[in-house]
Amino acid sequence: MNKVVILFSLIPILFAQGNDVITFSKDVTPDNSCGGFQGVKQTSDGGYIVAGCVDDKVWIAKLDVYGEKEWDNTYSLPNYWGSNSIIQTSDGGYLYAGWRGIMKIDSSGEFQWKKTSSGVANTYPYFEDVIEHSNGNFYAVGGPVSDKAHMAKFSPDGTLLKRKYYGGNCDDDKFRAIIETNDNMILMVGAKTHGNSQYPCSFEWYNDLWIVKANRNGRSLWQREYGGDKYEEAHDVVQNSDGGFTIIGEKCATTPGSCNSNTKVFLVTVDENGLNNQNQTFQNGGLTVGVSIANTANGGIAWLASKNMNQPDYHGCWIKKSGSNEQSVNITLSGIAENLENTTDGGFVIGTYGGTIHKTDSNFNIGTTASITEDIIAPEFFSLLQNFPNPFNPETTIEYNINYDGIVTITIFNTKGELIKKIDHGNRRTGFHNYKWKGHDNSNEIIPTGVYLYTVESSGSVKSGKMLMIK
Repeated sequence: MNKVVILFSLIPILFAQGNDVITFSKDVTPDNSCGGFQGVKQTSDGGYIVAGCVDDKVWIAKLDVYGEKEWDNTYSLPNYWGSNSIIQTSDGGYLYAGWRGIMKIDSSGEFQWKKTSSGVANTYPYFEDVIEHSNGNFYAVGGPVSDKAHMAKFSPDGTLLKRKYYGGNCDDDKFRAIIETNDNMILMVGAKTHGNSQYPCSFEWYNDLWIVKANRNGRSLWQREYGGDKYEEAHDVVQNSDGGFTIIGEKCATTPGSCNSNTKVFLVTVDENGLNNQNQTFQNGGLTVGVSIANTANGGIAWLASKNMNQPDYHGCWIKKSGSNEQSVNITLSGIAENLENTTDGGFVIGTYGGTIHKTDSNFNIGTTASITEDIIAPEFFSLLQNFPNPFNPETTIEYNINYDGIVTITIFNTKGELIKKIDHGNRRTGFHNYKWKGHDNSNEIIPTGVYLYTVESSGSVKSGKMLMIK
């Protein structure tokens, strides 16, 4: 039987279970949060480090074992879209990586250094993930940078030691995750673009799931691509007890225009040489994207997917756990899924888009009873969700929720404040609504690559957001 738990992010929940397993669900972001995907990791003291976005800057918070905030800071590194990856480093400090760069802070959150270059003029590094290697150096991966996947190796003091680009002759090759392998090499996963029968290099949506194993200086030892003639992409990877690897991502076996409802979790298992591919797909209620994976305490795997849900939640974290020595779990929590990490008590911590952190036990429970530790916050007149997908090409969906009937207007501007598109979305009833924008301006011309601002107005209240068009 599937077990479904719905949690409301405005109500912090805390429950201490047997064997000292602490669980909670809390919204940890402060006022002026610009949304964004929350990266979270457990720290050596049993607490947590969280990275996100406030006032279009990198925001980092240290939480204790109960999810209570010990300190938080914003930093002079821009951050208003993309992933937020953060780790604790061996000196007790923390290392952040995001689309605009990489930054080191000490154990109390004081700034130490940052690097923002991609090696290509006027191009962000687009980092998606970062690790500290056993050799003491840092490796960050991402892309595309000039259409290639990107790896940068830094010393502990931030000196660039090596930069490498990977990929073929098509646009949009990228890495999404990196791990250190059992033999102290590095393994990177992401997407490599290919064409279709008409165009040898076409569109972001024609990708293969891509695995690259490299030595400690980034020299490729082997590369593997898995998928069909449409769209596959890797988002995370773990090494298994037998030395092989399990990769999670997404797969769409149809044309790009139909991918939203046809997108599925893509789970790929290979041996230590990236061969003997075994793959499975999973779907739960339409669009379902595999985003993160972790080993379990008993040799199994657990993975996290972002999925569409019915109102009022609309998005959810879908979690599955399996293994010969594991209790199977199939559960849904609130929030748009971002990352899943092991904790030292055998449980897990989950970061989501918008600020809710879930701390669970080994079977993803957050207590059968709960105590409310703060007053419920009265709902606003209406709320605006982040557009999805973001970045997008060529279309994206703008979602909002209104608490009263009213006329809704959606307006889109460029960063110069020039009007791009105005949409009269009509008289809408109370509840969730969405508008699919096809990337055209008021003259029905397709917009260029860039950052765009969008507002939703109803009965005198206005909400705004940012989105990125990438061709």
